[in-house]
Amino acid sequence: MTKKLTEYNFTFIDLFAGIGGIRLPFEELGGKCVFSSEWDEAAQETYEANFGERPLGDITTIDPGSIPHHDILLAGFPCQAFSIIGKMEGFNEARGTLFYNIEMILKAKQPQAFLLENVKQLKTHDKGKTFKVITEHLQNLGYHLYTEVLNALDFGLPQKRERTYIVGFLENIHFSFPKPIQKRVSLSEILEPDEQVDKSLFASEFIQKKRIQRLKVKPFYPSIWHENKSGNISVLPYSCALRSGASYSYLLVNGVRRLSSRELLRLQGFPEQFKIVVSHAEIRKQTGNSVPVPVVRAIAKQMLNALEDKKPALEKPEQLSINFASFNKGVIIEMSVSLNEAKDALDNIINKARVHFYKPIQVAEILYHHRVFDDLTLSNLNTYRKSSKKWRDIICKRFLGRITTSSSRYQDNLFEQNATPPEVLMVLGEENKSKLGIVEAYIYRKFIERYSQMTSGLAYCMKSDIENFKLTEFIGQFQNNPGLKRSIDKIYEIVVYALFKVLIEELNVTVKVQLDFNKLDLLKEFEDFTQKVLSINSQNPSFTASAKFYRVGVTNAADRGLDMWANYGSAVQIKYLSLNEGLAEGIVSNITADRIVIVCRDSEERTIVSLLNQIGWKSRIQSIITQSHLEAWYEKALRGSFRNILGARLIEILIEEIKYEFPSSESNDLVSFMEEREYTLLSDPFWSV
Repeated sequence: MTKKLTEYNFTFIDLFAGIGGIRLPFEELGGKCVFSSEWDEAAQETYEANFGERPLGDITTIDPGSIPHHDILLAGFPCQAFSIIGKMEGFNEARGTLFYNIEMILKAKQPQAFLLENVKQLKTHDKGKTFKVITEHLQNLGYHLYTEVLNALDFGLPQKRERTYIVGFLENIHFSFPKPIQKRVSLSEILEPDEQVDKSLFASEFIQKKRIQRLKVKPFYPSIWHENKSGNISVLPYSCALRSGASYSYLLVNGVRRLSSRELLRLQGFPEQFKIVVSHAEIRKQTGNSVPVPVVRAIAKQMLNALEDKKPALEKPEQLSINFASFNKGVIIEMSVSLNEAKDALDNIINKARVHFYKPIQVAEILYHHRVFDDLTLSNLNTYRKSSKKWRDIICKRFLGRITTSSSRYQDNLFEQNATPPEVLMVLGEENKSKLGIVEAYIYRKFIERYSQMTSGLAYCMKSDIENFKLTEFIGQFQNNPGLKRSIDKIYEIVVYALFKVLIEELNVTVKVQLDFNKLDLLKEFEDFTQKVLSINSQNPSFTASAKFYRVGVTNAADRGLDMWANYGSAVQIKYLSLNEGLAEGIVSNITADRIVIVCRDSEERTIVSLLNQIGWKSRIQSIITQSHLEAWYEKALRGSFRNILGARLIEILIEEIKYEFPSSESNDLVSFMEEREYTLLSDPFWSV
């Protein structure tokens, strides 16, 4: 690639092209496809209808030398041989050896870069031997590799589809895989109205009833039902991975019909103008074999930026082979993780962390104990899984005044393959120990950076008065800051609580508990109980107290849907960013209060109302409050007729709650901590913040 990619002008070839899911985003970014190959005739028809050319057939019959020169090779090579769905035959099956056709083309044409896609299980197939063979052959051709497992759910699609992506460059240039995005398309956005769907896709009324009978929970709508061959059904607000022809499960919309052709394409992120020229059965097969287009688009942008900038890799990716036998049920799996990949995994944990930074701190303390005390073995998760939580809690108590209340299962997500598993920690540990704690320092510098951002939010309140405080500007301090965006739910909870508290206080609302006078005999029999529990007795059969609102004060994972509660029977659930269809029933089923107030964004109100009607819970919903309501009430409180008694108190409560929620946002203890551990003496361009 001799020209600069300022306008993303480049050439590429599309192998095992399917219906063009990999081609589509590369073409959108200015690339020109100079060769395509696909053996399936129905897929060729779809491809030709959408791209204006018919791919050549069987790649094994094509001479690599006859293929045009190109800048980038793209290949979603056949995954059936490696999938856990199939027979796990891998390289022993003919289709598995198709990788070697890719190898021959790379060897003959030496493109500047390539992107290969396969199933998630490629890395662990045949105890890691398949993946090891593939990566060794690619490295022997002179390519520098980056590998990652990415999930379509993290890139805006309502489909849990994890795939292994291998990116290679001839030059040793820096590359990082794209980070997950926050916004996800909901099922309601991709589903067609039932009346527009072919009637042949609907099940009979008898079968629909049978399916509902097999469910152990009440379904919510809209939803995708996953029915396997044994008749077991799970109901989710997103789709599991689409499968090709020989499917082991059936995807059902609300349990009554199968997905339409257009819906199947939408689940993979294909555009609305993508033409359908084959039968529904073929589309189902083709989308099952295809790739999630938004994931490839995100990777393509990163690849093209890397090729344009050509920044040298900050560290030569030192490959590390790891024996998993000690903690993976005795199964030996050989995998390779480079330092760049390990840092990317750590950055992903940091970027996903809320302000309290629990998981990054846990990683830092694991590395600290490994370096200083050498009291654990990073390859053996059992030597630090539990103890690292105690080390984390010591740090969190010091700086946060609290510890996480999330479930153990959620906390252990830290060690899963898409986070920082032992093989990643081993690479980080080796780097950290050799450089005297540089990775620990990096994590805590990120922690300080996050809290300096939080301080700016607090400062906005501190310098504001009733004349210049704007709710939208205050929320924007957090919403527009990437480091704080994950904590916007908690900030929004504080905003709601401060308003509710000051209004109820100033309204002087009281709550009265009064005995039914027909029950005086029962009262006298249990007078010691009523006095201790209800504060009433036969002499004083009623009790009056001030109305109060309380924040639950625990993490989102542990509050079971409850953010605030009142002593007069109401409960409040706040979901500013993460409210979706599946949570609606969870809110009402987890909260025992008879009256529930839901606070959400304006754009979600209609969806929630419709959903609550469908699942029969509307009677328990006292009201739905949107951001527009809050903005209007804040404006009245701060600058309306009663601003003198409401305004200053409202801002005061906001400041109190932020200080309570994020105590270290005004603490200098972190600075002394960095000096204690001598992190201030460490510097490395690769680990700069």
